[in-house]
Amino acid sequence: GSGQRHGCDSVPWGRYQRQAVAGMMRWLVTPRGINVGKINRVPMAELVTRLEGAGFEDVVTIGQSGNIIVTAPGPEEKVCASVRALIASAFGVDVPVMARSADEIRAILDANPLQDVATDGSKYLAIFLYTAPSQAQAAALEAEDFSPEVVRIHGRTVFVWAPDGGKAMRVSHTALEKRFRATATVRNWNTLEKIAAKF
Repeated sequence: GSGQRHGCDSVPWGRYQRQAVAGMMRWLVTPRGINVGKINRVPMAELVTRLEGAGFEDVVTIGQSGNIIVTAPGPEEKVCASVRALIASAFGVDVPVMARSADEIRAILDANPLQDVATDGSKYLAIFLYTAPSQAQAAALEAEDFSPEVVRIHGRTVFVWAPDGGKAMRVSHTALEKRFRATATVRNWNTLEKIAAKF
């Protein structure tokens, strides 16, 4: 194999309601690249119904491109593996899936490392990496000049201020996937705030 880490492996998903309620958490689940153009079509209303049927609770979606909020027990790997398997079996779409806990999303919003320069939430981006880069990899990325873009890394989140917009980005999620050999997905600040409001 290439050694690239693609997010959770697909495994058979169990019914979550069998789990102890004590371990329930709120999660953002992000299938990569669904409903972009005509490929990887996943009807969100039907997905909600199927997730609820599989035992996920309080399922909410934001937009069409894969912002799914659920209540389920962890760990994170099981949440995204279960959603990946469900989407593959129900819709014939097998894509990498990442999950972030509500606490992690709130921590990202609280960190807000580029608030002094980011003046437009639609151009202020949080790129989620499946695994955190090493300290050396992170330092090397931050040391490069991508101007006018500004880049900061906290753990497995890359914050990018892209004043020229997403299409012109040099530090895009696809560039970071190649650089770090790990799956990445991106959400802008406005979308993250909408997500946090639904937790």
